[in-house]
Amino acid sequence: MSSATLASKTFDADDQAAFARLSGDVNPLHMDPLAARRTQAGTTVVHGIHAVLWALDRLVESGAAGAGIASLKVQFAKFIPVGGTVALKLVRRDDRSIRAELALGALTTTILNVGLGQRRKGEAGETRDGPAVGLGDRPAVLARPEEAAGLSGSLDTAGPARSVASRFPHAVASMGPERVAAVVLLSSLVGMVCPGLHSIFAAFAVDFTDAPGSGLGFGVTGIDDRFRMVRMAVRGAGVEGSVQAFMRWPPVAQASMSEVSKLVAPDEFAATTTLIVGGSRGLGALTAKVIAAGGGKVIATYARGREEAQQLAGEIRGHAPKGTCDIIPYDARRSPAAQLDALATGVSHLYYFASAPIARQKEGVFVPDLFDEFVQVYVKGFHDCCRFLGERGSLTAFYPSSVFVGNPPQGMLEYAMAKIAGELLCDGLNRAGGRVRVTVERLPRLLTDQTATVPPVDAGDPLEVMLPVIRRVQSTTFDQG
Repeated sequence: MSSATLASKTFDADDQAAFARLSGDVNPLHMDPLAARRTQAGTTVVHGIHAVLWALDRLVESGAAGAGIASLKVQFAKFIPVGGTVALKLVRRDDRSIRAELALGALTTTILNVGLGQRRKGEAGETRDGPAVGLGDRPAVLARPEEAAGLSGSLDTAGPARSVASRFPHAVASMGPERVAAVVLLSSLVGMVCPGLHSIFAAFAVDFTDAPGSGLGFGVTGIDDRFRMVRMAVRGAGVEGSVQAFMRWPPVAQASMSEVSKLVAPDEFAATTTLIVGGSRGLGALTAKVIAAGGGKVIATYARGREEAQQLAGEIRGHAPKGTCDIIPYDARRSPAAQLDALATGVSHLYYFASAPIARQKEGVFVPDLFDEFVQVYVKGFHDCCRFLGERGSLTAFYPSSVFVGNPPQGMLEYAMAKIAGELLCDGLNRAGGRVRVTVERLPRLLTDQTATVPPVDAGDPLEVMLPVIRRVQSTTFDQG
C-alpha cells in the first residue's frame, strides 16, 4: 500500500516538558530517563497523545481533514523515543475517513483512523461519572489490575482548553478547544490516574459530539488479568468513547540483603575482591549482595544509575563490615584504563553484567548498527576489561550468556549473535592460557527489568539461579587450578 509523507517531527525534551505542562501527565516514562530505563521502553518516550494531536494538526493544516473530524480511533503500536523523528504518512483517504500512520523509518508506531463529516448529537451538558480528580505531581500507583475495578471520576478540561490553541492551532480551529483539551487529558487519565505510574497507553476510540462541557468523565468498564489490560469509558467535553491501557509490571526488586544473608555463610567468599560491571541493579546488584553477604569485598560499577548504586551500597553497608562495598562509575564502551586505574586493591574476580537495552523496536530482520552496538558492549567491552585487569594480576571472570542464543526470540537476532561472539571470545581467552580464566553460563530467562513483559512470561528466580553460579565462580582461582 503506497502512502504519502505529509510532515515529520523530532520530539525533543522541550516538547516533552511543554506537553507535560499542558496535560499534567508527568509520568516518569516520559520525563525521567533513569526511571524510564527500568521499563519496557528502556528510555523516555513521547506522550502518545502529543504525537496524535500533532498529526491531527498537520492533517487539518494540509486540507486532508477539511470535511471536519467526527471520530478518531488510535492504536499505539510502538514507543516513540524522545529525540526520535517520526513521519506522518497519509495511507488512505476518501470522503468518509482517513487512515494515517506515524513511523520511525519503516517502523509504524501509531495508527490513526479519522472519521470525517458532521459530529453526531450528544447529550446536553457535561457528564461526570464520579468525583473530580485533581492531577498532582506524582502518578497514582496501582500494582494489580483489580485495584482499578470500579474507579471513576472526572477531569477538568477548562485549564488545557485555554492553552491548546497555541500548540495545536489547526486542530482547535477544526474541533474546538474543549474537544482538543479532552483528547489532551486522555494522556493524564492513563499516565496519572488509571493505571497511573505503571501504565502503557494501548488504544482509544472516540466520537466527537456537539455537546461540549468542562468535564471529561471516566469509569473503568473492564479488566483483563491475562494481559493486565484496563478498559475505560469516557464522556464529556464533546467526546464520547473508550480507552484501553496496559498495566505494566513495576520495576523488579531483587532479593534483599536480609534474604541473601540467610542463604550465604558469612565467610564463604572471604579474601576475594570482586569487580561487578553493571552492578547498580538487576543481576549485578544481586551478585554484589551475595558476595558481600559472604564476606567478600565488592566494587560495583554504574554507567548512569548513580542513585541506584548508592542505594545498593547503603543496603550492603547496613549488613556487612565497613569497606565491604565501593561504587565507581564505569562505561563499558570506553577504555578501562582511566576508569579502573585508581582501584586500590587487586581484583580477583570479575562479573560482567554491562548491558544495553535488549528488546528493541527495529526495522527488518537484521540491523547492522544495532549489532555493532551490542558487540561494543558484550564483546569488545568485556575483552578490554579482562585484558586490563589481567595485566595487573590473575583474574577469574564470569560472562553471562543467554539461552536466547540457541533460539533467539523474534526481534533479538542481533543480541543473540553478539552473545555468541562473546562466548567465542571467552573460549579464546581460556585457550590462550594467560592470566584470565572465564566461566560462561547460558542463563535462563530471569525476572529482571529487561525481561518483565506485558503480558507476563515465565521467568526464573534470579537468586535461585545465580547463587550456585556465584559459588562456582568464586571458588575458581588460579591457585586451585
